[in-house]
Amino acid sequence: MSERVLVLGSNSFSGASFVDFALSQGLEVVGASRSPEPHAAYLPYRWNGAAQRKDRFRFEQLDLNKDTDRIAALVESWRPDYVLNFAAQSMVAESWLYPEHWYQTNVLANVRLHEKLRQFNFIRKYVHVSTPEVYGSCTGLVTEDFRFNPSTPYAASRAPGEPLGGARIERESV
Repeated sequence: MSERVLVLGSNSFSGASFVDFALSQGLEVVGASRSPEPHAAYLPYRWNGAAQRKDRFRFEQLDLNKDTDRIAALVESWRPDYVLNFAAQSMVAESWLYPEHWYQTNVLANVRLHEKLRQFNFIRKYVHVSTPEVYGSCTGLVTEDFRFNPSTPYAASRAPGEPLGGARIERESV
């Protein structure tokens, strides 16, 4: 049996690209996003050797805000080795209009998710994918130990996920 990967936010540009990469490595993948899958033109895994990969990928429409228990049930039943979380409320400019929506998804929903995932000792590694927006406007090289300086509600709502994602769900190095 090949290794299994759950990709949350699989409809995002980076999430869809990672699904494509994981499938190219022979992994079994479940992708989950709050919206239905968009047109295949936006999903590299649907046009890069899709016929040979279709038995190793399935999509689930699940929303971090509403379906935490369903996500946990999927993890418990499917038992992925790795969970990668690309899911986020994005759209920087719109985050100024209703910042509470961004905090609900990017902070509270992720805290609930992390609390559920911590209970599964079979997950070898959890990766929380964030954004350079947490560092604000910068010049030169930025490293992971660079000081956070978010300048939008979106960026400020993503910064708390950084230490949460590092809450040591990791079981072994990959």
